Parts: sequence; structure tokens; C-alpha cells
Amino acid sequence: MIAQQSSGRIIFSASVTGVQAIPGLSAYGITKAALRHMAKTLACELGPYGITVNALGIGAILNERNRNDDPEYEAHWGRVTPTGRVGLPTDVAQALLFLASPEAAHITGQTLIIDGGWTLTSPLPPSS
Repeated sequence: MIAQQSSGRIIFSASVTGVQAIPGLSAYGITKAALRHMAKTLACELGPYGITVNALGIGAILNERNRNDDPEYEAHWGRVTPTGRVGLPTDVAQALLFLASPEAAHITGQTLIIDGGWTLTSPLPPSS
């Protein structure tokens, strides 16, 4: 992006485990926290070139893997999320599209949390 002398967007896929500690997920959480910090540092380094760097702090999302791991995933996580529902892949896609859009040209070094408010209180469902 620098060599092309054009602006650009870098968006990392992080997790709410990089924000809130969850027992049993220390290594995973550390790597996601590192991505959040890397977004901040790279935002400072690449900002002068018109490149923004952000991260998505993704929470409980209903997908095939999570459904396979826990057939009651949607109900378990929906009960502990302030919005009353688990996230959908489209929730993440819309946030990603926003950060990649011209409307987000002045947003950099941030982590956009996509968790339906879960990190406000961070309760774990009984199955965790």
C-alpha cells in the first residue's frame, strides 16, 4: 500500500477474548489482545500514508462450528447477551464493510466490538 502511494484499509479479525479474560482461553485471548495492540501501533505507523488499521472484536457468532460444538449454542449465548440473541455472520460482515468504506476514513487504531453488549457484563453461559 505504501509503495503504491495509495490509501488503504487493514482490518484484523480479533475477539472479545482479547478484551475480557475467559478461563481456559488464555493463549487464544493473548493472541487476540496482541492483534488489538498491533492495530493501534500500525495505525500510528501507517496513518501518514492514508492507511487505516482497525480490528473487529468478535463475540459469540452463530456458525456451523459453534453449532457443532454446542447444539444449544444460540440459546446459551443469547441468554447472556444484552441484545437477547447470538450474533450472526452478517453482523460481522456489516461491521467489516463499514470499516472498509470511505465513511470510516477517519477511524483508525480502534477495535469495534461486535458482541451484542456481552462485554458490558461478560457472563458465561452454563455450558461453558
